[in-house]
Amino acid sequence: MATIRVGLSLVLSIATFLLLVLTSRGTAAEDFHTWCKKTTHSAKCIDVISADPRSDLKTSPSGFCTILNDETKAIAAGTSSKISSFLRTTTDPLLKSALQECSESYDRVNFRLDQDFSVLNHETYPTLAILLTEAYGQAQECEDVLNDPKPLEPSLTPEIQSVVDIVETILQILNLNECNKRTMLQCL
Repeated sequence: MATIRVGLSLVLSIATFLLLVLTSRGTAAEDFHTWCKKTTHSAKCIDVISADPRSDLKTSPSGFCTILNDETKAIAAGTSSKISSFLRTTTDPLLKSALQECSESYDRVNFRLDQDFSVLNHETYPTLAILLTEAYGQAQECEDVLNDPKPLEPSLTPEIQSVVDIVETILQILNLNECNKRTMLQCL
């Protein structure tokens, strides 16, 4: 009978220990907070991921990137719609030319944001990084075109800046993920 009590006590002790270890690892929310806090736009990163209902994507860098990228695609699609609307209504030839150039840039932005982050590994990292860097650059080019020689009214700057900020955050998470897989010397 004493052997059974010792065995049961040992099993309960091990189970308690495992429960403490598992709960001390934290939640997925803490994990994405940790990753977001390492990015330039940490508050926006946390807000976007927190607002997304897909809890299964909040547990890994590929999931974080998917959530952020989906938000970026939604903002970019809305920006494209606004650009198209302005194109239809403007009569200023200079502005029409700028909007046309911006519309083409945003077609390329939207195409480059159509990425799958589910297989985020050493082989897919360079392709994803290049496509996102191009999307980042083209969104910024659109901003420059729309503000030269005078700013577009009403401004698209908030939407464009939001796309740029979130794409920059995705790139930073991709880089952090890649660096976590390698020695830091290879990432410097």
